[in-house]
Amino acid sequence: MALTFLALCFGATLLSSVSSLPVVHLLPHSHCDAGYQKSFDDYYHSEVQYILDSMLVALQQRPDRRFVWEEVSYFSVWWGQASQEERQLVTTLVEKGQLEFIGGGWVMHDEADTSVYATLNQMTLGLKFLNETLNVRPRHEWHIDPFGHSIFMAELYSLLGYTSIILNRVPDSVKQQMRAEKSLEFMWQSPFSEKEIFTHVLDIHYSTPSLPAFLNLEVKVAMLVAICKEKLGWYKTDHVLVPFGNDFAFQNASLDFASMDEIVDVINNNSTAYGLTIRYSTLSEYMDAVLSAGVTFPSRGGDFLPYLACSPCDATLCFESSNPCGVADAFWSGFYTSKPAQKLLSRVQDASLRALEMVRALSLFLGNANVEEALVLAKNTSAIMQHHDAITGTSFTESYNDYNVRLGKALTAGDKATSFIKAAILCSASPVTYTLSSDSVSILSGLTEANIAVMVVQNPLSHDMLSYVSVQLPQDVCVQVLDARMTTVESQVVGSMVYVLVEVSAGGIEVYYLKKTSCEEQKPIRDLAQFSITNGAIELNFNATNHLVGWSSPASNGSHSVEQEYIQYVERKSFLDFNVCDGTNVYTYVPQLEDTLVLTPKKLPTTITANGPLIWEVTQTVNSYLNNSIRLFRPLSSDLTDQYSNFVEWNTNIGPLPSDNASSFTSSFRTDLSTDSFVTYSNGIYPMRRTYNSSVLLQGNTYPLVGGAHFDGAGSQTTFSALAKRPMGVTIHGGIMELMLHRRLPILFDRRGDDDSVMTDSVLLGFVSSGMAQPITMATSMTFTSPLTLHFAILNSSDEWSSGCLTSWSPLQSLPQDVHVLGLDLLDVHQDVFEVAFRVINSGLQPQSVDVEAFFKLWDVLDILETTPDYQEVQGSLKDDDVIVVLNPLQLRSFVAHIKTNQL
Repeated sequence: MALTFLALCFGATLLSSVSSLPVVHLLPHSHCDAGYQKSFDDYYHSEVQYILDSMLVALQQRPDRRFVWEEVSYFSVWWGQASQEERQLVTTLVEKGQLEFIGGGWVMHDEADTSVYATLNQMTLGLKFLNETLNVRPRHEWHIDPFGHSIFMAELYSLLGYTSIILNRVPDSVKQQMRAEKSLEFMWQSPFSEKEIFTHVLDIHYSTPSLPAFLNLEVKVAMLVAICKEKLGWYKTDHVLVPFGNDFAFQNASLDFASMDEIVDVINNNSTAYGLTIRYSTLSEYMDAVLSAGVTFPSRGGDFLPYLACSPCDATLCFESSNPCGVADAFWSGFYTSKPAQKLLSRVQDASLRALEMVRALSLFLGNANVEEALVLAKNTSAIMQHHDAITGTSFTESYNDYNVRLGKALTAGDKATSFIKAAILCSASPVTYTLSSDSVSILSGLTEANIAVMVVQNPLSHDMLSYVSVQLPQDVCVQVLDARMTTVESQVVGSMVYVLVEVSAGGIEVYYLKKTSCEEQKPIRDLAQFSITNGAIELNFNATNHLVGWSSPASNGSHSVEQEYIQYVERKSFLDFNVCDGTNVYTYVPQLEDTLVLTPKKLPTTITANGPLIWEVTQTVNSYLNNSIRLFRPLSSDLTDQYSNFVEWNTNIGPLPSDNASSFTSSFRTDLSTDSFVTYSNGIYPMRRTYNSSVLLQGNTYPLVGGAHFDGAGSQTTFSALAKRPMGVTIHGGIMELMLHRRLPILFDRRGDDDSVMTDSVLLGFVSSGMAQPITMATSMTFTSPLTLHFAILNSSDEWSSGCLTSWSPLQSLPQDVHVLGLDLLDVHQDVFEVAFRVINSGLQPQSVDVEAFFKLWDVLDILETTPDYQEVQGSLKDDDVIVVLNPLQLRSFVAHIKTNQL
């Protein structure tokens, strides 16, 4: 007791007298997953609330204790239930520097499968909460559990104004090399700008060094000192960061601290003998020490994907000589695809949120409690889904089911809010209140020859759109489509869907009408042999056994050989049935290449189900659980440069998968563009050049496809591109692109991977000019992943609508094709001045200019502040007149505008 009292009273003097000794910075933390083995709510009620409660008690017991907290989602729940005294205590501990908020996101997001839009949403949500409740802004990112690290992180946290980022799960082979070279701390450079950020890689893991409880104090001290001295040898300064914590640690914080206090006090009271001092630190205290040490740190670029996990596996697995780092089973590239149905549902919910944000902001729609509640739910759900055990598909059953429930509720509420605002915009002068619904089958079931249906189409993008939309019809119902002038609009029924050509201005709304009409007999063409389909731009050729063999289009510079197959990779299961470092699981991908199965039959049953004038469609049956359709649309531009002139829509229905083996299923496209070099897009925006490394296993050459991927042949001016609505694994080798569609891993003691879902999914495939591959891929990806929204209602006649409602609403001037809005949010209103936040990015190859006042054509722009991407920190002010924003290639800029409406 006396020793502890002396350390408290004279600790500063003792430390200052030995300032020349190395300093160990113990970082107390608790890593709290926003769902994993338990649901988010179950974790909070059974564990997290006790961590936060007991942490506050423990910090008051000794002023030298510290604690850092990362997950704002959990803290927001605790704060909502906390007493005024508890809230004040948090504020006091933050002001004293004992408690520090780090990261600042709603969750610790995944970096491989997330999109830029969703990542920005979850960071904005967390940082806004901390700013509004505590007037706190983190300066250090703590990203210690995502399964590999994206180059977007270097760009993002530089834009947010952070000082540093802490990583952990870099490939273990790279981490071993960093330790040897003392390069675990470096300046991480973004190749898309001149930005860089100081980066620290944890030398082993984020858990406390192992100090078994049964050992006596003297042995524990000696063990920790030895561990810390080894760690000091891996860094350039005399400061070393040692994590003190683990998953859901500190549920009894006083007890946890007390056990470490004894060790800290002994070391500091004998620091000369031990050759170091030790202290509890926040990240700020550690970073201040390191960055003021006068050391020059190396620079590096690139990302850290795929993750190769050796540590903390057993050494006999980790250091065999046959593979990098020794473990064929250690490449975490399976989670890029695991649980694909939930991945797709998450992306659909993101698109729903984007549409709601856009229509709410552009209509300056505030004050409706149901809409605001739906918006909060939609934002929170999107943010939770970016967690590194959510979008990745690595959660256990309870949490997985909870995520699906959350997504369903958010989609329902968001869709109702969007339809409510659409009706309010168009029918504000009508005495009739219309209820619009996105359920076309239910609404159109009420369609008769005596009435008419209205179809309200919203464009959530910042460009004018001429596009095809699909509407599912009730059984035995067919429709004639009319525009607002009651002129017939081109449409085509294929199966139970009607495809309609619509035109909607940027951010705008257009009204179409549907009249019941007699159904024409659809005449599928079977018994095919060596045939082709063409939309006038793309021609697809099939051989005598109905396999795709040839492809020509305006951008392909002639005809190319393209062959497609579905492949089943049987994966290796651990002898112990489940071991995260041995055999396959939801994280890893461990194909046994000798057991690879080609699923596509030699003779492929094929039917032409549509043969123009708008749609050409071929359907093929591969087996009992796998079929596909290949769809062409009539081009929309005379110069054949539009999406439909370049891309084919390839739809796959797969599942439930057989459960006799642990397997992953891919769609393989073999082209004549022979290459091992390809491009993926980090988080859907930032291009990363990859090269297939033949000395590394297939799983080590598999990368996340988010948005798109493409490759071109050596010396070729043509690029083959693939775009997807949801994340998946991709690899390209010798001109063959493989897209991982689905996985089923029936493992006895780990049921997470036993996924029996049915996936109905689509990708776009096409040849484009190599010089334009990046902007075309980006622009097409934006339209593909943020589709037009459709809502319906039954009317007595078109006059009923047009007499009291608008048939068109056009709030924006279309932006240049390479400029995209990544979020448009109505923040607040003061008197009659509205505060609107937005982000824009240039996906093209040349600088682009945006006239903001012309873009927001319904508003008078009073002033525009440039901010960080979370809108919380002002970085400058733009001139009031002639507000022109210049965007360099791949530059993201964020703004808050104060506006008045000149229309409403």
